[in-house]
Amino acid sequence: MCAALLATGSLLYTRLLYSAALPDRMRFSLRAAIILAVLFGLLLPASINGYFGIRSEQQDMQRSFAHEQQRLAEILALGMREPIWNLTPEAGRPLLESVLGDERVVRITVVDAAQGQPFLSANFPERRRSRLSIVSLPVNKEGRQIGVINLEMDNGQAEETLRNKQNQYLIAVAVQAIISISLIYVLLNARLLRPLQRLLRQSSRLAKRDLDETFVWDRADELGELGKSLERTRQSLKELVVDLEQKNLQLEADLISRGQAEAALRASEQRLRRLVENSSVIPWDARPGEWRFTYIGPQAEMLLGLPLSVWYEDSFLTQVIHPDDQYLIYQLFGEHSEQQGQRHFECRMRRADGSDAWILLLANTSNSEGSRFLHGYLVDISERKQNEIELDLYRHHLEDAVESRTQALAAAQRENEELGNAISNDLRGPLRLLEGLSDILDKDYARMLDDSGRAYLRQLAAGLQNLHNHLDDLLTLQQFARAEPELQDVDLSALASELLEEIAILQPDRAIELDITPGLLARADPQLIRIALHNLLDNAWKYTQDSPAPRIRFAASQHNGKTVYCVSDNGCGFDMTHASKLFAPFQRPHGGASQGSNSIGLAIVQRIIARHHGKVWAKATPGAGASFCFTLA
Repeated sequence: MCAALLATGSLLYTRLLYSAALPDRMRFSLRAAIILAVLFGLLLPASINGYFGIRSEQQDMQRSFAHEQQRLAEILALGMREPIWNLTPEAGRPLLESVLGDERVVRITVVDAAQGQPFLSANFPERRRSRLSIVSLPVNKEGRQIGVINLEMDNGQAEETLRNKQNQYLIAVAVQAIISISLIYVLLNARLLRPLQRLLRQSSRLAKRDLDETFVWDRADELGELGKSLERTRQSLKELVVDLEQKNLQLEADLISRGQAEAALRASEQRLRRLVENSSVIPWDARPGEWRFTYIGPQAEMLLGLPLSVWYEDSFLTQVIHPDDQYLIYQLFGEHSEQQGQRHFECRMRRADGSDAWILLLANTSNSEGSRFLHGYLVDISERKQNEIELDLYRHHLEDAVESRTQALAAAQRENEELGNAISNDLRGPLRLLEGLSDILDKDYARMLDDSGRAYLRQLAAGLQNLHNHLDDLLTLQQFARAEPELQDVDLSALASELLEEIAILQPDRAIELDITPGLLARADPQLIRIALHNLLDNAWKYTQDSPAPRIRFAASQHNGKTVYCVSDNGCGFDMTHASKLFAPFQRPHGGASQGSNSIGLAIVQRIIARHHGKVWAKATPGAGASFCFTLA
């Protein structure tokens, strides 16, 4: 324990002595350093003295113990000669018991060397307190060994006494340390630490430029002199600060004036740089005859995909200008060119990837000290040129397409007119002849025919009438294909009601449910939209005649910003697989011709809606009715 205390004290004291060289986080405060230094200055000598004193006393005790153990063993060896020689253990027992009277003896063993067996022994294990010390001595008689004495002793009691003495010494040292620390702390705090803290606060005020309050020191010792020196320093600093503030004001005024001028200059430079570098117009400078730029804006790197360093190489322009445009550059950059003033022309430059870029080159010539300089701008017009080329191609293509379409429309119009003339002149004459002959046969020769002949005659008359109707329908369809609508505001709800009343006059006995949404307005030609709506409503009227509870509905809805008008019924419907043929001439959405339709009504509807730039379509289910919907532009 004393050794550990000594080692720890030496380490702390060494660290305390060299604390100034340690990092900040490992240093002691001044108060702690002084207290520890005084404390260990007192404790360290006492610890060293106590350590060596206890160590010496321990060594003396060990030597005395070893000597006494050896002496007892020798007494036993001498006293056991006769009992062992005469083989009388009882004779040696009194000596054995007298030795056992020493409390330090734990065990004694007397061995007969002749028989190799214990002669006498005694054991007191309860006396053992610490480690045992064993001594063995031979028992000799007449020049030969007759036995062996083994003596085991424990020195625990003496060691315990020594430890108690050591603890008492440590307690005395600790009490001394506490008293010393208390006295030292009171003295240091009154005479050193509080004055030092005051000096620290005043020096902090100096550091913060708080120079108005006077530092008062009445002490006559070294700290008092230090405080008075600090007061003189305060006064000098205050005078210096006042002087510096006056000079500072003048300097600040000069700096503000210069700063404003520099800020204005920097702002102007930055504004000019932004205008130059962020613009698609690339500035440049050059000298005639060198065929390279002496300055080029940084945007040039993106123009051709070449690094800026290449733009400054000799003969750069002759390498990148298209061969067909180099004559323009020779006129401007030629060494003997005398052209003055402003010039501009379009030329092609070769990009890094091999493609051509169209450039508008703007140049000015100036003279300085007898030398001619060129400066100007480069503008990338590749996109504009490409658009011009595409526009020319598109213009030529459009002119060809318009001419071709005009010719096709003219040809189609001529064909339609020829078809109309053929229908009117070439077909109607023979048709009338056949109708007259059929009429003569019916009037003059019908009685001469049997029932089959008269039936054939009636079928012939019906076929001729059907053919006549088809010709009329074709002329009507041709008429609507050429008609140009005159748009007005039309109330489709009122128009639908009026048309259904006209259709109902022909079949007044039919009970049919009509559902017309009021207020449906549209921008359309009144005559054309009337014909289209009549055809749709007439179809719905005809194809619901077999329904047990016929119903016709006219309504509208909004879809994608457009109004969709629908005529719906619950009639026989039709198969949507035939929907593509609905609006073709002479095609019926419903099977057969029993409904009395001329089969061209939906084609007329489609032509009229197309003239209004709208669309028409149908939706139906066989046996569940149909809906015809249309939009108007």
